[in-house]
Amino acid sequence: MSSRPLLVLALIAVAAALPLASRGATTSNLTLLGVAEDSFYNYDFASKAVSSSNVDWPVCLVFYGNADVNKVKNIYWGITILANPMYAYLNDGQGFVWDEDRGTKGVVWSSYLNSYVYLHMRVYAPNPPDYLYNAYYGKYVVATAHYDQFPLESWSGYTEYAEKDLAAIASGKGYAVYRDLYYFYNYEPYRVEGNHIWLNNGYATYVYVP
Repeated sequence: MSSRPLLVLALIAVAAALPLASRGATTSNLTLLGVAEDSFYNYDFASKAVSSSNVDWPVCLVFYGNADVNKVKNIYWGITILANPMYAYLNDGQGFVWDEDRGTKGVVWSSYLNSYVYLHMRVYAPNPPDYLYNAYYGKYVVATAHYDQFPLESWSGYTEYAEKDLAAIASGKGYAVYRDLYYFYNYEPYRVEGNHIWLNNGYATYVYVP
């Protein structure tokens, strides 16, 4: 398998907004994506309900090749327990399942905001086996990313900046990184929704994990 993924994800369907009360944020871009026999939504969710009024953050990273959830987290800060769980709805070719994750999280200096922030990434795959698989990507996981305000966590957001920081960390550790490789239909211009700060260019970065 080539280290660079060659297959662009296909748009399967655009999900309609559902009248569901939730603690999540809102988007007009909730979309089901697919590659080979696999499919997943382009956002994670605040609870186990697929709704455009129940999203948390855009999927903006794919780790592939020989990846699994814990291997990817160990590139960064390991398993985080001091964070709320969020949920992804995934189909590895055998039907949809929910995956719950708290993520991996550490304090970094953001050159974009000129301040320290928590850099927080949640990593998703069916559990077990803690990875998705197809012939194009091998073993892979999908991830969302954002900043949390440091130290009080009074706001969260800036997915685009968080994605770039996570890519830089992986690159600095010798991993092959393909920035903004494929469009995931989850473009979010800067906007503030409560303590949720949106910013995402809609393109996902891919990281090859041998």
